[in-house]
Amino acid sequence: MSKYLIIIMVMLAMGMVFAIMRDPPNLVLFYAQLAGALIIIVYTTIKRRRTQPRAKRR
Repeated sequence: MSKYLIIIMVMLAMGMVFAIMRDPPNLVLFYAQLAGALIIIVYTTIKRRRTQPRAKRR
């Protein structure tokens, strides 16, 4: 995972904590940030799967 994606993941995780700790909790913000984190995880997994076969051939 690149450095930029790790930084974004950390910001999303901190935002999820802040969204839940509010009184009342802001669930829309929490789930939006959770979806963003899942999108980043799926993106890096797909990117890694595409580059690994090329590395094995060489």
